[in-house]
Amino acid sequence: MVMTPEPLFAAVESAAPPRPLLLLSASGRRFDQAMARELATGEGFSLVCGRYEGVDQRVADHLCDGELSVGDYVLSGGEAAALVVIEAVGRLLP
Repeated sequence: MVMTPEPLFAAVESAAPPRPLLLLSASGRRFDQAMARELATGEGFSLVCGRYEGVDQRVADHLCDGELSVGDYVLSGGEAAALVVIEAVGRLLP
């Protein structure tokens, strides 16, 4: 099952999260230490996590500022990947 875009668009518009808004996706830019440093030096960032089959492509195309991948393996959802990103970025903050 693919998550429909409408609830995600509504949630993001309602919350107005910090940007960049990154979709955790297998096809995204590979997350590495350089990317962690880049995110740590910014004003903030937000993550969108899919579940099972992911999210409708319109979310990646029109809502998110980019896609991020934590590796070449399959997870049931983006929650574990989000924890990897948060842990790696958080340890770089003073």
